[in-house]
Amino acid sequence: MAVLDQFVKRKTQMPGINSPQVKEARDLLLAKFNSANSSLFICEGMWAADKLIAKGIEIETVFYDSDHFADDGRAFQEEADTLCRVCRSAKNVYAISPKACSKISDRDGADVCFIIARMPSVRPEDIELSDDMLAMILDGQEQPGNIGAILRSLDAAGGDFAVLTNRRVRLNHPRLIRSSLGSAFMMPVLDMPMEELIKWLEDNHFRIVLTDLSATQNFCDIPAKGRVAVVAGNEHTGISPVWRTLKGAEPVIIPMLGSVESLNVGFASTLVAYNLGLRKKGLMGHSQ
Repeated sequence: MAVLDQFVKRKTQMPGINSPQVKEARDLLLAKFNSANSSLFICEGMWAADKLIAKGIEIETVFYDSDHFADDGRAFQEEADTLCRVCRSAKNVYAISPKACSKISDRDGADVCFIIARMPSVRPEDIELSDDMLAMILDGQEQPGNIGAILRSLDAAGGDFAVLTNRRVRLNHPRLIRSSLGSAFMMPVLDMPMEELIKWLEDNHFRIVLTDLSATQNFCDIPAKGRVAVVAGNEHTGISPVWRTLKGAEPVIIPMLGSVESLNVGFASTLVAYNLGLRKKGLMGHSQ
């Protein structure tokens, strides 16, 4: 039988299904943002609990299913211990009914825990520069699931940071958070105007690699060493034309061996990031 510790029990409040607290959580999962919640994001489930704690991210609120985590409920002790850890780090803790959990959730089969946290603010001066880096520039992408998947792939490939430019989607969009599996808040992600971004990349001597269907150079043939920033463009229109005018920019293409002309931007970004990341670590082919 799982048991929540007494500290968490004393900290817990019990708002009703129509309470402002439950409405706020529902609004975040529906990507309804206002000035009061503009920097908040929500995770459905406890998958993010220990990541948030380890990263020292500000946890505003935890909701948990009061029936599931009752002393005679269905939770295992390991699950209850994880809940206790995240609740101890949260400003507010609410026990809500299974119906309230279903009201918050945007999917069939609501989870038993929801965590609301504050997205870290990252500035260019926060990036710790080294001689060998891998960054991904996301130019004008519109689908939060794609952006989250690219951040997840970049993180997994050993990338250092990402930058959103011509941003069309909020970094704290719930589908982006979910598809990134936490990379959106565990890895530095900047939001910069294109002119400012290009100057910063050039001032800091990044090689700029363009994923571009009009290129002729194979993406496997570019050097991996040094500071490399890969530009991935909009799902429909590709990269902004200004990138092609930059002196020293390196357009690359992924060869298409079948009947299709291109890959989804998420798959293409994953291939390029992994190729560069593995070669940077000396794990695949030549590393130069």
